[in-house]
Amino acid sequence: MNEYKPKINLRKSFLFIALIIVLMALAGWLLGRENFYQMFEVLRGTRHSFVGLAIGIYFFSVVIWTIRWHIALSSSVTNSIRKLRESFATLYMIICSAIFLNNITPMARVGGDPFGRVYLLRKLENVEYSSGMAASIGEHVFAPLFVVSFLMAGLFLQFGKDSLRLGYALIAVWALVTPGMVFLPRLFFQKRVGVSRISGIINHVLGWFQRRLNLQEIIAGVQIFYSSVYAMIDRRGKGLWIGGLTLLIWALDICRLYIVFLALGYHPNLAMLLFASSVPVIVGLIPFLPGGLLLVEGSLVSVLTFSGVPLNVAMAVTVIERGISYVLSSIVGAGIFSYLGFRIAVKPEMRN
Repeated sequence: MNEYKPKINLRKSFLFIALIIVLMALAGWLLGRENFYQMFEVLRGTRHSFVGLAIGIYFFSVVIWTIRWHIALSSSVTNSIRKLRESFATLYMIICSAIFLNNITPMARVGGDPFGRVYLLRKLENVEYSSGMAASIGEHVFAPLFVVSFLMAGLFLQFGKDSLRLGYALIAVWALVTPGMVFLPRLFFQKRVGVSRISGIINHVLGWFQRRLNLQEIIAGVQIFYSSVYAMIDRRGKGLWIGGLTLLIWALDICRLYIVFLALGYHPNLAMLLFASSVPVIVGLIPFLPGGLLLVEGSLVSVLTFSGVPLNVAMAVTVIERGISYVLSSIVGAGIFSYLGFRIAVKPEMRN
């Protein structure tokens, strides 16, 4: 038997190490004594009513997320729609728990999700894993489209208006990229690309836990997953609802960031908000630290200062924004996750 020898990409390893060094240097510079004191001076003048409003907007966006997930589940779950309506509060708590899991696993927003969410849905509502996974993946199908669109819109507003050639170039890039983001996922699930490979990976992972299943059973489950996702995004009505709610969630993120700025007495422009809502999300996808720590904060401060925000204000905005979207959401999510764990423990019949 040939021994497996891992391949090391020296170029990627060097870039990764360089990124860590740059982030550490950036953190040291940002947390210099003078900047640190200036940031606290800005935070002293924070309007607490605006911070409370930002917190309310955050948890309202979680409600919208729950509605979107409910619509996705209604397209893929074989359980009755009535039961899903009755368990909306449970779906909301599962979302909050999933946010907590995302915050303690690498990759911002998608680390522990959808796996933790699907597991909780199975234990609490007895929804099949394939159907729950299909709904959790399918509801995010439009997210890359809006992230890239916000980024391109921010670039256009910041630079495109001063350079006609650059403006046309940005519009052309957006026009070329967005159709692929709309149609490629649909084609991927319609043609069932990579079913055998994905099934083999699942079987291999299950082997780590001594739970290997029949490969044909796994393939059948993956095919059901593909069919469920395709059925969801192929229905025009469902697709419009999911796309519209996704846009609303991102709009609420921008609105929350704007309220945080107002809490500090600063009035940002739209280009700045579009940058700040898209770039940290993209950077946070790098599997570095739990919840995109350092990457999200560093990119957010960098984007804001690049857009002309004073460093002390940019740091204060980052502290408040991440205090809401990371610290507070983790505390609330951890409490709800513990509660749901207790519910699962006292209902042994739901473990099957």
